Amino acid sequence: MGKQLLAKIIPTLDKVNWPQHPQTTDLGRRTYEISVDNVDSYKDDPKVLAAALRALQTCDSRPYALAGVAYMLIAASREADGSYASEGLEAALSWLEKAQETEPDIVDINVVEAFIYIHDGRLDDARLVLDYLQERDPYSYYLQLAEFIYWLHRQDAEQAKNWFDTAQEMSRTVPQRLRLLALMADGYMAQGMLAEALEKYKEAAHFDEGNHWLWHQISVVYWQQENYQEADHYNKRALKLRNFPEGQQLAASLKEKLGDSGVLGRLFGR
Repeated sequence: MGKQLLAKIIPTLDKVNWPQHPQTTDLGRRTYEISVDNVDSYKDDPKVLAAALRALQTCDSRPYALAGVAYMLIAASREADGSYASEGLEAALSWLEKAQETEPDIVDINVVEAFIYIHDGRLDDARLVLDYLQERDPYSYYLQLAEFIYWLHRQDAEQAKNWFDTAQEMSRTVPQRLRLLALMADGYMAQGMLAEALEKYKEAAHFDEGNHWLWHQISVVYWQQENYQEADHYNKRALKLRNFPEGQQLAASLKEKLGDSGVLGRLFGR
C-alpha cells in the first residue's frame, strides 16, 4: 500500500495549516506522543494515520507537529512485503528537517532521523545518530525504542532483548508497551524463534484483544509450526474482528491443508 497511499498523502500535507508556534511546549509534546502511539497502531487502515494528522493539527508547537508528520510518513511508506518506499522516507526526512530548523536539540524529535535511516537500510548512518543522541539524553523512551528496532534490523537477538527490556522500563503508556511486545515477537519470528514469538504475540493479544493483526500473527506462527488446527482457530478469530487480505489468504491455504478434517478434527478431538 505504501506508494499508493503516499501518492495521496504527500501532496495534501503542504495544504494543511500546521501550528506556527516555533517553540516546544508541554501540550505539543503530549500531542506528539499521542499521535506517535496512534501511528504505531497502524497496519493497513489509512484512517489511523488520518486521525494522527488531525491530532497534530491541534498541537501548539510547530516542531512537534512537523516531527509527527515525518513519523507518520515513515509508517505510510511501508509496503506489504515489509520494505519501505524511498519517496516516503525522503519526504519524512524533509518534514523532519523543517522541525529541526526551529528546535535542533530535542532528542525525541531528532530520533525520528534514526528511524528513517533504519527503515532505509542505512544502518551505519542510524548508528551515528543513535550514538550522538545517547550522549544527549540516554533516558528517552523513543531513543530506547530506536535502539531496539536498530538491533532487530541487525538481527542481533541478544542486543535486541536488552534494549527491549530498557525500552519497557522507559515506556509510559499501554500502547507503547504493546508496540514493544509486538516488535519483539516480529523479531523472534524473523529469526525462526517461533516459540518465543508465540509467547510475545499472545502476551500482547491478551492486553489488546481487539487487534486483528496480533491474532493473525499468532495463526501464522502456528502455520509455520504446522499446527494447522490452531492456525485455523486463531485466523478465524482475526477475521471475525476484520476482513483483511492476509487473513483471507491464510484461510484459503488452511482450507487446502485441513479439508474436511477441520470440522471432523474438532468434533473428534484430533
